Amino acid sequence: MLAALLMALTTVPKDPNFSAWGLETLQMIRTKFFSQEIPGYVDAIGNGAQEQPAFNWGVGVLLSAMNAAARSDPAWKKELRQFVGACQSYWNPAGPVPGYDVLPMPKQSDRYYDDNAWMALALTESSQVLNDAKILKHARRALEFVLSGQDDRLGGGIYWREEKKQSKNTCANAPAVAACLALYRLTGEHALLESARSLYSWTKANLQDPSDDLFWDSVSLSGKIGRTKWSYNTALMIRSAAELGEITGEHSYTADAERMAVASEKKWLVKGRFADVGRFAHLLVESWTYVPDAARMKRARAALVWLHDHGRNKNGLYASRFDNPPDESQQTFELIDQASAARAYFVVSQ
Repeated sequence: MLAALLMALTTVPKDPNFSAWGLETLQMIRTKFFSQEIPGYVDAIGNGAQEQPAFNWGVGVLLSAMNAAARSDPAWKKELRQFVGACQSYWNPAGPVPGYDVLPMPKQSDRYYDDNAWMALALTESSQVLNDAKILKHARRALEFVLSGQDDRLGGGIYWREEKKQSKNTCANAPAVAACLALYRLTGEHALLESARSLYSWTKANLQDPSDDLFWDSVSLSGKIGRTKWSYNTALMIRSAAELGEITGEHSYTADAERMAVASEKKWLVKGRFADVGRFAHLLVESWTYVPDAARMKRARAALVWLHDHGRNKNGLYASRFDNPPDESQQTFELIDQASAARAYFVVSQ
């Protein structure tokens, strides 16, 4: 039965390259990372890997990769539906607002606002792929938790972590904007659009570096800026700006998206490779699809061809970065890195 399932899940789709590579990567994940324990996947494999379920961040990335697989090959819809169900093992009903926890329940609460934003985005997409309104309710509840992470300190914005409200991070605020807009497109709820506008403005005002249009990591409650720049932070602001421009018709948003896209390519597409870890870079690739530029996407595809040809070891496992092959001494491989590569391949195949 398992052999038949794997054969169905790896049917080569219309695209002879990127979609096939995405399915190839998901098959590898299914073979090497699958577990009989909930949620069905382990966080890492190899020498030194702890035997534990996948962290919620990796689950969200894998869910997004499965969404794309199901769009490409309907044979994945059954697997996707089962995984959506398994994801509910992370749901922590504890107050003041329920949300997805970092590991499956039952456990002491440890919830992150960015984890829930990624789940809201992925589940919104799952609801569309599977045409299931119940899944959309899961997405909405995840977003309610995210939005509960706001307060008036620093003039607004969402915290990173519920238990330790020490900083407000781009990685929570930018995907929150995107999730508001994704749900707004399906529900038409005006409050979601207004939340997106407000959070976008706050993030731009407090966390964008005016010297290069890219985004810093965080701001502490003392006002100190964490100046590290990860590609996914700018990526979600590119996506959100482009969507706000399309929805509202306001050119300022579209202009923001175009400037940020140019700056992000200059920063992170270096010598034909994505110069960042895959768990961030796959979101940058996706953000560029919201700002059409044929030449940029050609360069992005070329970088992913390099990744497929050189970024894996002999067992088909990816290292953490999209610009370096695995070191021969690397013994431990994480689920999130494999799922990030799969999602990136599917994104450019469309």
